[in-house]
Amino acid sequence: MKESAPVAPATRAVLAVAALGAGLLHAALAPSAPPALLALLVAVAAAELTWAVLALARERPPLFGLIPALALAPLGIWAALATAGATATSGTVLTLPFLPMGVASLLDVVVAGIAAVVLRRGRAAREGTGALRFVAALAVSACAVCAVTIPALGATDAGVAAVTVHHHH
Repeated sequence: MKESAPVAPATRAVLAVAALGAGLLHAALAPSAPPALLALLVAVAAAELTWAVLALARERPPLFGLIPALALAPLGIWAALATAGATATSGTVLTLPFLPMGVASLLDVVVAGIAAVVLRRGRAAREGTGALRFVAALAVSACAVCAVTIPALGATDAGVAAVTVHHHH
């Protein structure tokens, strides 16, 4: 399959929802990060959220041939930060909360894996696969992503601040 070939709507739905979850987690992690990492997390989050919207809206997700590598970039950055922090002699270790970063990384791996399988398969999307299949894929993927993303969002500083505003609702 060429990079410009259409991707099945159900596959695009799963990809978009997973990228949306990862983008939301990276955006929630940004406010508590140091300035350089904040800019990087905001850029990654903006890219993931934009790609999620475009993947759902278009038959041909943008940069689809590069998505397996691009989706793994945040995981590589996290690994590099963890390695640098573990080997730092200064005693200051830059850490990101494990649960939110782990879930965001898991979602990025899902995006990379599905995109790699679609690219490797080399077939264009079948015509007329039906709206029911699209809606089912969208609903199941949204439920699965919400099940892992919502608790992870609660573990970020933004999530903690959202529930400790000292207001009784």
